[in-house]
Amino acid sequence: MKDILVLRDIEEIKAISHPYRVEILEAFGEEPLSAKQLSEVLGEPHAKINYHIKTLLNVGILELVEEKVKSGIIEKYYLPKAKMVVIDKSILNSGIDNNVAQTLNQASISLFEKISDDFYRAAENNEVQSKHVRHYNQYYLTEDECRELMEVLAEKLGEILKDKDKKERENVRPYNITLMGVPDLRREKKLKK
Repeated sequence: MKDILVLRDIEEIKAISHPYRVEILEAFGEEPLSAKQLSEVLGEPHAKINYHIKTLLNVGILELVEEKVKSGIIEKYYLPKAKMVVIDKSILNSGIDNNVAQTLNQASISLFEKISDDFYRAAENNEVQSKHVRHYNQYYLTEDECRELMEVLAEKLGEILKDKDKKERENVRPYNITLMGVPDLRREKKLKK
């Protein structure tokens, strides 16, 4: 399994723009899993898992790594092609047509929904601590300034988090670290009035 898979094709991006497919990818560890095992881990019907596996397999985000015959049935085992999937910057920075923009927006919404679900689940279990949440608002930036800020922060976070993806280390628990630069459209409308 590679560390990073860079998505450069609109069909690949569409495949990960579904929040459930992101959840499937995150269910994997280092070992291959069958659709049956994934359905047990995620608590979802086997048929639903198979449908989404097929989509991820067809675009090359997931790969078939082994087949075993159990009780006369062929059981297929899969692994993601990489530990992390990212969208090529050239797609994000190029002149984007409407179809690509909609797909990128849907991928972002899917990621946000997954993060929101994780946040609410942690809050319901009294696991959200204010020291882990930072919110900065009422800053006025150009699109280029926001992009530059996100790139600098992402680079710095990459340095800090390097080699922190090993769950075998002592006293660790999984965290999702999220950076977002989101336009405040409500405030923007008030400014334009």
